[in-house]
Amino acid sequence: MKRCLTKFAVCLPLLFAGAANATLIGQWTFEGSNALADSTGHFGNLELRGNASIANGQLTVDGTGTTALGWARTTGYTGPAITSKTLVVWGQLTGLSNAATAGSMMTIDKVGSDNFDGIIYGENQANTWMNGSSNGWRNNAFNPGYTENSINNLIQMAISYQDFGNGTLQITGYRNGVNIGSYLAGNAATWTQNDTEILFGIRHANSAASGPGGLDAVLSEARLYNTALTQAEIQALRMNNVPEPGTLAVFGLGLGMLALARKRRLRK
Repeated sequence: MKRCLTKFAVCLPLLFAGAANATLIGQWTFEGSNALADSTGHFGNLELRGNASIANGQLTVDGTGTTALGWARTTGYTGPAITSKTLVVWGQLTGLSNAATAGSMMTIDKVGSDNFDGIIYGENQANTWMNGSSNGWRNNAFNPGYTENSINNLIQMAISYQDFGNGTLQITGYRNGVNIGSYLAGNAATWTQNDTEILFGIRHANSAASGPGGLDAVLSEARLYNTALTQAEIQALRMNNVPEPGTLAVFGLGLGMLALARKRRLRK
């Protein structure tokens, strides 16, 4: 969609349609006639496992102890290579660690080998969020972190991963837009076409049919960005609406184009 500045006939992209569409590479709203679909078209349809279900725009996952009873998976990735990234999920816990533990609200994993990052719940500390990764390569506790003590509250969880290009990442966790900790980690990984899967409920996949970790939760939306969003960008996100990270930069570009058009008109 475009908006034209009528007097000077300068057409600019609508401010909320430009920047994040270039970096949003997966979005699951669990809504409509194709509730299994990734709206960006980069992944195949979700595959529901066990007693996982989708209804009323929500994905329900289930577990007992560290065993998943219901989870979901999607493969067939066709987008750009992913190193810097942000995982974002909106959902409600329906059980604490005494019910299900060490599962994931959202995990990115390789299909052909064991390499994953995920928004993991209660694995090392009861009811506490962490980034989980293969063999603990990129694990560390968030400080101050966040420990849940109640259920059925809609929350936004996000973890950003900024790649510095030398194998080092800055990993930052956010709960409802609040920074819950950040640290440096080595062993940066890259996910590529046809070797990337997204998982909901389990920590990572041992195969197409199983994986460790359980989570009791109802998920309302999940997104994958191929950049490390800033805190302000994460705070600006809303479910089922994609305000664009970098909007101010797009706006500045638009103003610059308008000023240039005015100068050219005055010179005529």
